[in-house]
Amino acid sequence: MDEHLLYEICDRLKQVLYTKNSFVIGEGDPVDDILFIVRGKLLTTTKADLSDFMNYDYLKAGDFCGQELLTWALVPHSSSNRPISTRTVQALSEVVAFALTADDLKSIASNSQFRMNLISFAEDR
Repeated sequence: MDEHLLYEICDRLKQVLYTKNSFVIGEGDPVDDILFIVRGKLLTTTKADLSDFMNYDYLKAGDFCGQELLTWALVPHSSSNRPISTRTVQALSEVVAFALTADDLKSIASNSQFRMNLISFAEDR
């Protein structure tokens, strides 16, 4: 990632804490942040189809969630409506993370200097 883009992102990050068993986001809720997990473990679940079968995965330090915001932020004239989460994310332990808000990401993505780097990053995900 471009050093200047990384600096812009880091400059806007805010530390957040989640207690054990707290919900970070629910399936069907608007996505407000991208979370970069520093410490702790999260469980993500989503319905696979109309049945009651659930898909699940774990997130840990070094992972992130909320990547739906990348596509939303890169669309030049996207609506102010945030994308909808396709999964529920719950803290399995105390979680320390850094959050990048949707508005901050949109602001960074609107800068042509950073736009191509974000597109490249989103394609790699």
